[in-house]
Amino acid sequence: MSLTLQLLVARGTARGLINGSTSPDYGEVITLRKYLLQEGEHGLAFGLLTLAKTMQPTTQELSDFGPAA
Repeated sequence: MSLTLQLLVARGTARGLINGSTSPDYGEVITLRKYLLQEGEHGLAFGLLTLAKTMQPTTQELSDFGPAA
């Protein structure tokens, strides 16, 4: 199976967000989670969901990206 550069970057970014080495942005977490789910990366997507549920998004962020679900 060949990984695209986009998927490699997404996986690295997700790991950084999950382990706390990168500051999370709610929109980035939700968007990245959706992409990883589409690519079959369910473990990383679950980690991002857990992270998103601990965040306190603004009303605007919820309007733009939806709730963590």
